[in-house]
Amino acid sequence: MSRVLRAGASAPEPWIRFAARPAGPPRLRLLCFHHAGGGATLFREWPGVLAPRGIEVWPVQLPGRETRIGEPKPTDLAELTSELADVLAGPLKGVPYAVYGHSVGAYVGSAFALRMSERGLPGPRYVVTGAARPPGHPDPDAPIHLMGDKELLAKLETYGGIPPLLRSSPELMDMAVDIARADLRLVETASWPDRPWFTCPLTAVGGERDATVPVALLPLWDATTSGRTGVLTLPGGHFPDSRAARRLMEVISHETDRSEGGVGGI
Repeated sequence: MSRVLRAGASAPEPWIRFAARPAGPPRLRLLCFHHAGGGATLFREWPGVLAPRGIEVWPVQLPGRETRIGEPKPTDLAELTSELADVLAGPLKGVPYAVYGHSVGAYVGSAFALRMSERGLPGPRYVVTGAARPPGHPDPDAPIHLMGDKELLAKLETYGGIPPLLRSSPELMDMAVDIARADLRLVETASWPDRPWFTCPLTAVGGERDATVPVALLPLWDATTSGRTGVLTLPGGHFPDSRAARRLMEVISHETDRSEGGVGGI
């Protein structure tokens, strides 16, 4: 079995947390983008699962939360992802990469890939969108970021995934709602190309009981890539439980094995 080592200087802090790499050179790096109001902690278990399969997981930590709580929250998606491209372009050289984005993270990851393309840099080998509506099919309640605090909190409750610690602390809950509002503003005010975003394979993932992202919408992600597409439906709702998350990681490992024969990108 491969020995898992903690990532060193190759994973740039503070943008990347919880990174781990295989004992040997990684065959792929997986950039993971969290949901609105969340942070890299969402993916803290992923590196240990995927490193033995040759995948170096890089959970992206956006400013204004968790270990970066003292930094200003991003206000413009293009500016945020341009800065991220500045940081990651060098470290990503020499190893193919894939992108997984959960919910709002699907759009942050897509925007990052677009910034890389604009600079003539390699695009992702594989893209996975999790619990995210396809472009052009916004939430019926959008723009969500303009809701009042109570209305926004009620909306966030429909997604699930609010930890008991937040529920027991009004101060922490207010902070979480503020972060979620900023993240939602990022994507709800962004503009997107009127052409396919990617040429690589893409898998759209959704929970079979996720009322916020109907499974019937997932195939419409095929408009964002000229590569092959697929749909993966997992048990549960907007946030996968540990078993569903393990299944998702297995699919990512398998699909990136398949795609290594070709070069993906935008």
